[in-house]
Amino acid sequence: MKLLASLGTLLALSSTWLNPVSAKSATGDRVLVLVPKQESSKHYSLFLDSLVTRGFDLSITTASNSSVSLQTDGQLLFDHAILLAPAAKKIGNNMAPKDFVRFVNDGGNLVVAAGSELSEFYRKLAMQFGVEFEPRGSWAVDHLGFVKQDNGTDHRMIATTGFAKAPAVLSSETVGDKEQLPVFYKGIAHKYQANNPLLIPLLVGEPTTYSGLKSDDKKASANTLDVPLSGRSVGLVSVFQTRENARVAFSGSTAVFSNALFRNAHNSNQQFITDVTQWTLQEKSVLRSTSHRHYLQSTGEQPDHYLVSSSINYQIDLSVYKNNAWHPYIADDVQFEAIMLDPYIRATLNHSKTNAKDRATYHGDIKLPDRYGTFTFRVNYKRTGYSNVDVRDTVAIWPLRHDGYPRFLSAAYPYYAASFVMVLGFLALSAVWLWNAEQTSVDTTKVQNTRDDDKKIKVQGKAQVKKIKNQK
Repeated sequence: MKLLASLGTLLALSSTWLNPVSAKSATGDRVLVLVPKQESSKHYSLFLDSLVTRGFDLSITTASNSSVSLQTDGQLLFDHAILLAPAAKKIGNNMAPKDFVRFVNDGGNLVVAAGSELSEFYRKLAMQFGVEFEPRGSWAVDHLGFVKQDNGTDHRMIATTGFAKAPAVLSSETVGDKEQLPVFYKGIAHKYQANNPLLIPLLVGEPTTYSGLKSDDKKASANTLDVPLSGRSVGLVSVFQTRENARVAFSGSTAVFSNALFRNAHNSNQQFITDVTQWTLQEKSVLRSTSHRHYLQSTGEQPDHYLVSSSINYQIDLSVYKNNAWHPYIADDVQFEAIMLDPYIRATLNHSKTNAKDRATYHGDIKLPDRYGTFTFRVNYKRTGYSNVDVRDTVAIWPLRHDGYPRFLSAAYPYYAASFVMVLGFLALSAVWLWNAEQTSVDTTKVQNTRDDDKKIKVQGKAQVKKIKNQK
């Protein structure tokens, strides 16, 4: 068995290096399935066969296999991992929960199926994603919404329709306008962080569902249970999407994947599990931006920098992966932002009609702010159940040159008028002062007498000077 597992690991590594991704999943087709024992895979044959039918390449091995590895030399050996061994105290060669966290951070997707006998390994792994399982040995119980069976009543086998409103994850076949078939569930419950934007409680209990420790393994009763969780706060199946768009699903029951419940005319387990695994393994609701561009409206070209108050056009192409192909993503809430510390502009982009069959184009006519600096053009699109699209461009916006401003500013017209009015007023005041001076009459007799006196003084002065010269 170890030889076969080692050979499977080698083949997985070679496929990573040599073969491109060609699966129905947007990220790859290599799946690692961990079971308690090799023969345990027979209990999940219907579920595993459905994965093979969908185009996945399964590598099934036991959780205790020491040769199990998720990556080698920084290369992922598998694109997805499914854990169906909740009682396993260790996985592989003493792998830790952080190894699976690293696997997810590197782009791998993870499906975790727990149970009432879950180990600390599972508990610690789930807590890394905001999911806290109830204590070991507890069950989700419903004394009103249980499933009646021929061999007796087991209140731990509950039927619930507590589906979340997440159309990107659950299809209309599971959650439709028609009468909904319940999901049959037998397992442990978990607490979930309701304020965590990355976590979706996909399936919760009915108002009469509760969780607690029981002392009798055969039959649960209200007298033997401690009740820490009840009603809609009882988490049964939750999904998590990282900021890098890797996906993780947590189920407190391995029974929902088993042959006994997977295909049953009285429940929706098969459709529900198909929806959950299609979403987790990235077969649907995968968004991407194929291209984006921005340019001046006047020239249609993208310069090295823009000037303040320039008019530009911004375009972005969005695609969604579903039904094994890329399709145009149609929405009316795609927004553009121009950010410098804070958003200066936030505008909704309009959908452009094109003939492209694999993408949708959104555009917007944007007038840049009257502020220069380094801006970030960003489309940050996050919707429940869809991959995050975060497209950024760093753009410089320059002020106008000294000769780039208009000769006369319209805002300064009042000041221009005030200057001219002041000049005209000064000229008018000067003219009035000059042309309206008083005319004074002159006495000619006094003027003549003054002249005669001046002549006498001059004659007397000359005579005095001559007398002094003669005395000498």
